Amino acid sequence: MSYFQEANNLYNLKNYKDALHMYNKAILSNDNEADSLYNAGVCLIKLKEYENAIIYLKRAVQKKRESKYFFNLGYCHAMLNDSKKALIFFNKAWSLDCEDDDCRKAINIIPNWYSSKMSP
Repeated sequence: MSYFQEANNLYNLKNYKDALHMYNKAILSNDNEADSLYNAGVCLIKLKEYENAIIYLKRAVQKKRESKYFFNLGYCHAMLNDSKKALIFFNKAWSLDCEDDDCRKAINIIPNWYSSKMSP
């Protein structure tokens, strides 16, 4: 079994720390590198380590430009209260997949959320 497959199995068991370790091994061995980077980022999101997740997700989008990669970058920035960057990444995700209803919802929610934080 490859590192990537083993990491996916661990992820499915919600063992995110061990899955992250295996995704890192997969990355080092170029085993599904883009997906390993993305999945490692998602593990970090599950562990609420958003800044570290951003590092992995940015590396993933350099390898492969998929809507879900940009969506999760947007999500991380939203969780870090950076609504401007969140909107940029959500819009990029939606431009790659305009059928993605989650992107549409996020794009519509962020400005209202940001406005409510700015009002006294």
